[in-house]
Amino acid sequence: MEFGPSIIDGPIKCVFKRWQDIISDTSFPRLQCQSSKPLLSGFLFQDMFDESNQVKYVPFSNDEAIVQNSVLDFVPEHVRLFASSNGLICCLNFGVDGNVVFICNPIERKCFQLEVPKGSDIIEGLAFVFDPFCNSMDKSPSFKLVSITRKGDFEFSFHIYSSEIGEWRNSEKNCYCDLDLSCNDRGVFAGGIFYWMTQGNIIIAFDVEKEQSQCITLPVPRIPPNEEICEVCIGESEDSLHYIVIAGAALQVWVLSCDHKWALKHFISLAAMEGEYPYFFYSEGKRAPVKDVGGLFLPTWIEPIAFKDGFLLVKLRLHFSYKEGNVSASTLIYMYNPDAGTMEVLISLEEMGLPVGCLRTLPYCMSLAPMQSTCVSKIHFNDGEGISSDGIGNFSNN
Repeated sequence: MEFGPSIIDGPIKCVFKRWQDIISDTSFPRLQCQSSKPLLSGFLFQDMFDESNQVKYVPFSNDEAIVQNSVLDFVPEHVRLFASSNGLICCLNFGVDGNVVFICNPIERKCFQLEVPKGSDIIEGLAFVFDPFCNSMDKSPSFKLVSITRKGDFEFSFHIYSSEIGEWRNSEKNCYCDLDLSCNDRGVFAGGIFYWMTQGNIIIAFDVEKEQSQCITLPVPRIPPNEEICEVCIGESEDSLHYIVIAGAALQVWVLSCDHKWALKHFISLAAMEGEYPYFFYSEGKRAPVKDVGGLFLPTWIEPIAFKDGFLLVKLRLHFSYKEGNVSASTLIYMYNPDAGTMEVLISLEEMGLPVGCLRTLPYCMSLAPMQSTCVSKIHFNDGEGISSDGIGNFSNN
């Protein structure tokens, strides 16, 4: 498979002229990838219920957030986001019977497509990991893709695609669970294992190398015994799965160990966060927690929506009104690092043109690794007009 040229072959060299001689060395991308993992550079957003809408990218490396609307406009179909890994993005074509997976390189504006496993039912979820020369000086970049599919009322089956082999195969081991996957249905990769949230108090784990699955009970119930708010998300940091909970007027961050035991890392009062960061308008949002306006369903007024490398995105709605088809709203997305004790306003939903706020959100890490691979054969190649990088994490049209 040919992923296209390395992203360092393009205009990024003009930004870092002092490094041009260094990064032009063919061994540099491999050494760079071996010495440090790709850094988080921004976030991808998509309306969960209007997935014909554009995928929007917001980098956070600039002093002022810039919404970029054309990140995946080179993909030949409407898609829904599922995963990102080391510079590549995994999507499925839009529709309840989506049957084409797209692996996209937004820097080069190129994508590959492959059909979902033959004979499988409707895909419940996807997970994806891309290894860009990180383990060996001689190993070609490769990716693995895992689909999880409901099999009867009490089982999930797994199909695995490896770019090194170039075809899907069915795992012989199923997972016994009677819960449906969360509506976000995207997998998180951490420490060699894929994880999916269910709609109950279980996370499904699948070790892609050992082909073993496990149901992991959440440390605190996802569904509260009363009517209090309880919103959650999962993410990865330092190769460990993190479970984020906003409940009982507090933020909790839990970490899963390698032996699948939970440890509470942070317990922070939301009121205390507002006291430390006056621009975190928790009290204002709490006063207007509407769920339905004029028949328009709204997500919870405060939600953790993504977590990666210690950075948590929190969505906080301050007000919302809907009259005669006109929306008036104010919803902020904060980027919070509980380890470092830092917070900033990343962007508002209104700036992105997504005022309702039912979001599918993915972290995006840019990689300097080469995108060449020889394992190829069964993937169709699409080519766009090219996209350039005018700085780490900032896509712009030529």
